[in-house]
Amino acid sequence: MKKARHRWILTVLRFGLCAAAIIFLILSVSWYDKITLQDGTKVRLLSDDGDTLLIEQDGAERTVKLDEVVSVDVAGRSVAEVEPGIAGVVRGIERWLAIGAILIFLPVPLLQSLRLVWMLAVQDVRLSYWNATKLTYAGNFFNFALPGTTGGDLIKAYYITRFTHHKTEAVTTVFLDRVIGLLGLVTLAGTMIALTWNPERFGDLAIVIAVVCGGLAVGALFVFSERLRNAIGLPRLAAKLPMGDQLLRVGRATVEMRRHKILIGLSLLNTIALQFIVMVSAFVMSRALGMDGKFSLYLIYVPIGFLISAIPISPPQAFGVMEWAYIGFFAHSGLDNAVSQAVAFALAVRVIQLVWALPGVLVPLLGAHLPNAAELEAIETPDDPADVADAAEPATPSDRADEASASVVSGK
Repeated sequence: MKKARHRWILTVLRFGLCAAAIIFLILSVSWYDKITLQDGTKVRLLSDDGDTLLIEQDGAERTVKLDEVVSVDVAGRSVAEVEPGIAGVVRGIERWLAIGAILIFLPVPLLQSLRLVWMLAVQDVRLSYWNATKLTYAGNFFNFALPGTTGGDLIKAYYITRFTHHKTEAVTTVFLDRVIGLLGLVTLAGTMIALTWNPERFGDLAIVIAVVCGGLAVGALFVFSERLRNAIGLPRLAAKLPMGDQLLRVGRATVEMRRHKILIGLSLLNTIALQFIVMVSAFVMSRALGMDGKFSLYLIYVPIGFLISAIPISPPQAFGVMEWAYIGFFAHSGLDNAVSQAVAFALAVRVIQLVWALPGVLVPLLGAHLPNAAELEAIETPDDPADVADAAEPATPSDRADEASASVVSGK
């Protein structure tokens, strides 16, 4: 009952935040292009012939001259200063640059798959690169199809357990893989803040990054220091809790990472490389939208936007929250970008990910998320006594419900 109440509170928080974000966007963003009259009134721009402009004011159309509106000098010629709306930004997008931004993203899921293979190898879970690729695409798709940004991880973890008897270790690895990904974002943003230090612009962000790094460092001490955990009695406490054996196996699976420094180091380098590709893709898309700003700024602001979207109470796909962050980063921090451009950019970044996540829908539809006959035969006999116990343990009603739910999702 208590768990259900906590889940209800979390749901209310997430969708309440989503509603607040939507209201913020409605009040902040214009769908149509606008210009400002000399008296300060903003009106909708219908067409611009250079010397005269057709506007809509108070529900009526009328023509005004250029000297009646706020103008700017462009190449020695006065033109009306236009505040582009979402529709105008989308109409003006440079198509080939946008396609280039999407194509640049191609290696990202392939690198994610390689990292997953390495991370699972740490736990002696052998998953082929082909299967890892299929499950990565499926997980990325369900990140969009399910509420939140981590629903795909749950599905991917469930699918991976079908390929091994090391189920606890496999599930733990999927979430450690997500942690490695977040660590890559923090590393990239923090490094760029240090290299382009500007106290006025990055002071608050540096504090946030420092707090996150401090939290990760403390968490790492408890996760990887067996001596510290024994000193505070965590193993004894875990053994007394429900499913204590599983909790202890999670702990052992985490500590096992410490004994495979090369694979973990390669996974982190892999993460930084793929995150850099994501930033290049986003930067090219920003240029397609006509946005301003150095590449170094995008290496800071875009990762922080992804970190914000990973907060558990964020709305589905951090809708509204990421837009709010990008408005502050790209439109209200001295850059010459319109609010609508920042919002369009946040949406475009999601579209790029969605394009390369869509192939994942074929994985469960075609049954490709399940091991084939040869793979089933290879994992038929577990080599860990604990896995034998897992396999022999009768399924609880909760387990059966989870299995049924997962079966529905996987199309079985």
